[in-house]
Amino acid sequence: MSIGPVSGNGITITLPVGKTLFWTANVQASYSQYVLVRDSTNQVVIESKGASTGGHSPTQIGQGSFVTAGSGVYTVFIGYNNGQSWSQVMWDEIALNIGSQIYSSCFNFISEDGADQDFNDTCLTLTWFNSIG
Repeated sequence: MSIGPVSGNGITITLPVGKTLFWTANVQASYSQYVLVRDSTNQVVIESKGASTGGHSPTQIGQGSFVTAGSGVYTVFIGYNNGQSWSQVMWDEIALNIGSQIYSSCFNFISEDGADQDFNDTCLTLTWFNSIG
């Protein structure tokens, strides 16, 4: 069951330390969407913004990877208008495991920036694997 909708103005998640995290941000919106993720020291580890090509076509606005560090606590911000407004967000974590061994985990965040309640304006995906290579 997903969490939310909640405000996109600071969603706290915990990631395992020392894992490579892969991320992608996609939008389907004419308004410029905004994604920001900060670590526990308030350092920006992800920042991406943009609108859809043609106003509503699915468009990737960013992707990348980083190694998790510090306490493993991260704060996710999802909004629009360069972070001047915060979207409503539904999110969840999906872990792939056998018994107690987690092999991969993925956080999915989807947002709604207006009144149509389609929750497809921004999709941020954060994925880590237990081992790389």
